[in-house]
Amino acid sequence: MPRIVVQVSCAPADPSVESLLEAEGFELVSCADAHALLEEVMHRPPDAVVYALCADCREDMGVLRLMRRAAPDVPLVLLAGDESLDTRKITQTLRPIYYAVCPVDGAELRDVVRSAVRRRGRVL
Repeated sequence: MPRIVVQVSCAPADPSVESLLEAEGFELVSCADAHALLEEVMHRPPDAVVYALCADCREDMGVLRLMRRAAPDVPLVLLAGDESLDTRKITQTLRPIYYAVCPVDGAELRDVVRSAVRRRGRVL
């Protein structure tokens, strides 16, 4: 079963990112914060990471840079709460496979995660 690590405490709750992905048959590992996500990714690299950036994303960026060092090939899906061009520019250094501003389109998010899992050679 494809394993997706999710840290979306800063994402809107309606509908939740987890509920959008649960129906796809993924093993979802929800992390309470960025540090828990980093530990999870380092312990057992997932098939993809879905991460919601907080308004002040400086701490997020530090953790995500460490995640990239530990797991450079793990597909990263980033969700942002604002449409700031500065945030978008900063996040591009992380090489996300997808970047969206919340609220995210559920069908599009599911398609992106499915595609990432397939590219890693996993069967859904």
